[in-house]
Amino acid sequence: MFSYFKEGIKDTNPEKIIDLPTLIKIIKNNPERSLIEWIRVLRTNGNDEEYKELKKRLPYITPNCIVGYRSLKEDNFDRNFTAPSGYIYFDTDDIINVDEYKQYFIKKYGHLVSMVSKSSSCSGLSFLFKLTFNITTKEQFFQVWDVIRTTILKDETIDPLCKDIGRAMFISYDPEVYCNYENEITVEISDTKDIVKEENHPISYGGDNNRLVYSFLNKKKEEYSYSVLPIDIVLTKLDRRTRVLVDNLIIDFKPVEYAEVYIPKVIKDGTKHTIYTAMIHQLAYLNPSIEKEYIFSFLFYVNNNHAKPRMNMKELVRLFNFVYDTIKSTGITHHTTITKYVHFNPSYKLSGKEKSILSNTINGYFKRYTNINKIIAAKQELISTGTKITLKQVSKLTGLSIKTVQTHFNSEPINMDEVIYNLNYPQENNPRTNQFNSGVRYLDKGTITPQEDYIQPV
Repeated sequence: MFSYFKEGIKDTNPEKIIDLPTLIKIIKNNPERSLIEWIRVLRTNGNDEEYKELKKRLPYITPNCIVGYRSLKEDNFDRNFTAPSGYIYFDTDDIINVDEYKQYFIKKYGHLVSMVSKSSSCSGLSFLFKLTFNITTKEQFFQVWDVIRTTILKDETIDPLCKDIGRAMFISYDPEVYCNYENEITVEISDTKDIVKEENHPISYGGDNNRLVYSFLNKKKEEYSYSVLPIDIVLTKLDRRTRVLVDNLIIDFKPVEYAEVYIPKVIKDGTKHTIYTAMIHQLAYLNPSIEKEYIFSFLFYVNNNHAKPRMNMKELVRLFNFVYDTIKSTGITHHTTITKYVHFNPSYKLSGKEKSILSNTINGYFKRYTNINKIIAAKQELISTGTKITLKQVSKLTGLSIKTVQTHFNSEPINMDEVIYNLNYPQENNPRTNQFNSGVRYLDKGTITPQEDYIQPV
């Protein structure tokens, strides 16, 4: 996982977090291809100052780590460092024949590296090694970098400026970029000997092993380790709303206590603790048996993509631990639910417009159904007490307006089961439904519901 910066090297605020498959996809089909090719022409022609200036405009990543802000010198490290990327970045420069060197490099190190790409200026290669463990300090990063440089890469000329945990890597264009998601290396560091082990595990992108693991120490020196999973993997397992079994072809109408996790578009300062706490409770309620890494990974994604500014990672970890541990120790979740009546069958594909029309139709019928039943019950009560049935008396008993009582004063009761059946399995010439063609398409509320009876739900 890497921090992605869109506006060039002067941009120090990451736009988003991307993973290695996303990076590979960008390199293969880079939207900045024309600019990169022009940079390469300028370099070849010796226009160094011009090509270097244009290069600074390219989007880039921090390949060694995830940051909240790209400034990791001295005290800024604790403030801006979010997590290691899980990878170590190297590059070579001043290569005479890059294509030939790339073939040699892949043949020699293809069983170890995760990615090999031509650099943005095509003067060398950029490549990444994936680690099987987590780096928690700058000192560890420097040690690991040195071990790889002096063992695996001892025969190569490596750019020494790469030995920087906050180093930027401009995103290149290379349709034949090499990648291998299964390769990992383990670097063992000891006082007397540095050893590099080759690891070639049968893992694939999206599996349980494809995790970025990192640790943080709080003020009490208690260690918390979490696995941050790619968000697409998280969403395949984490329920963000109540699952409702829909029996009908298209839509059901039944009361269900429904919970859902809502993500504000922008989470501002002063609201993060409240919003994140509510999310953890809601997700724990919806996913009582799921591993905590999935909930934390979702929170991590929300914090990185919706919070402005982001919550400091150490603070996020402390908040998560406090809330999650409290939930597990007490067995109590402070979740919120609503009674939801309209439920769509997910296997029946409807557009947002079609869902809105169907929901409004059913809600309109249900409001009329409720009002008519209130009026009928009020009339029966007046009869039982020998009171004259008037619009005013019925209005008083039901709490409905005189106009509403007048509209439905003589209406027959509505059969909601019949309404739902007709919407799921329409019949020809049924005045309450339009003629469906292979399901609900191009619905028109005036044909679904008689115009004079259509009520927009509140």
